[in-house]
Amino acid sequence: MHSLSLAVSIAAAVLVLLYFPIALMQDWLLVRNRNTFRSECTHDGGKVEGRRVICVVTTNGQNPMVVEHILSVLRSYNLTVELFVIKEEKDRFSYSASQIIVPRDYRTVNNTKNKMRALQYGIQYLHDRGYGSETYICHLDDDSLVTEEYIEHIFRMKEHAGQGYLRLRKTGIHMLSTLADMVRVSNCDSFCHFFNSTGHPKSVHGEGLVIRADIEYALGWDYSTYGADDLIMGQLIVRAGYSFGFIPHPIFIAPPVSARDFYKQRRRWIMSILWSSKKIREIDSRTMDWLLYRYAVGWTGVVGLIVFILGIIYGFTLPWPIEAVLVFNLLSYFLFYQYGSARTARKYMLPMALLQFPVALYEGGTLIYSLLFPPAKDSFDVITKV
Repeated sequence: MHSLSLAVSIAAAVLVLLYFPIALMQDWLLVRNRNTFRSECTHDGGKVEGRRVICVVTTNGQNPMVVEHILSVLRSYNLTVELFVIKEEKDRFSYSASQIIVPRDYRTVNNTKNKMRALQYGIQYLHDRGYGSETYICHLDDDSLVTEEYIEHIFRMKEHAGQGYLRLRKTGIHMLSTLADMVRVSNCDSFCHFFNSTGHPKSVHGEGLVIRADIEYALGWDYSTYGADDLIMGQLIVRAGYSFGFIPHPIFIAPPVSARDFYKQRRRWIMSILWSSKKIREIDSRTMDWLLYRYAVGWTGVVGLIVFILGIIYGFTLPWPIEAVLVFNLLSYFLFYQYGSARTARKYMLPMALLQFPVALYEGGTLIYSLLFPPAKDSFDVITKV
């Protein structure tokens, strides 16, 4: 029994110490970023003369009314912005924007599939029609929105590319998925904000990604990877010597509407990173190391609670420094989730507090699910958009 207790104690100590760096970073970054946010909002300069801004929505054709809603909101802004929709030839819906129709038989040089194929065709189409260094492209998925202030910032931004922070819309359709997505809000306000504002984007997402048109054309989207196109583009921008900045305004996204969609979405993200690891390492190995650490350890803040329960069952105690770290991890983990729920809507703070343990298991299960049941490499998981 003593050997079992010792083994459990050692394993618990290792898990506690693995999460500690993330706990420290996320706490420090939330404080740091909150202190710098006001200056980032006020020091973005005046409108750049001759600057053109276009918003490009890329869709698979399964959510035409959601896309139309996005377009109607963008048109309501008192700004001169061109709207484009990149769609497949099989999509027969006529969108209320300039349509970039990807031919059924279109092939890229590297035979890239799915969204990247459409993006590659889209930037070639825009380049051929004269969109160059005077134009900034704001990329949107077919369920994401940016605010009027976000686009106003693009007219003023000095960097060659950039991205804002995430907020949730259409919440509560599936409670566990909504609560789990709130950690994306916390992650973005800590890690994305920090990396983007320091010009080293390591947590790039597809929604709200802004790139100068000539740079996007030069770098392209023809990576021939399963996914991770947004992350790869962010790394390529910096490697090519261009600047990447933080946009101090929100991008609104909708949480998955079912457990099935949540797991399919997370599986796509996880396997995109793993199956694209060689490409990412070629560009910046430190980014890949960071991502693997985050995916493997990021959800384990809940281990503190599990260790506490196991301590009662097996009657073991940890050395006091480990106990202190364990308590710090638990508090940081709890507050990190509470931060995301408060930023979404205060009504979610109590459900988050009550369900944080199930939410952590719900999140952590996606890693196991992804590794045990990976998608086919020639497929692309699509979820319901609202």
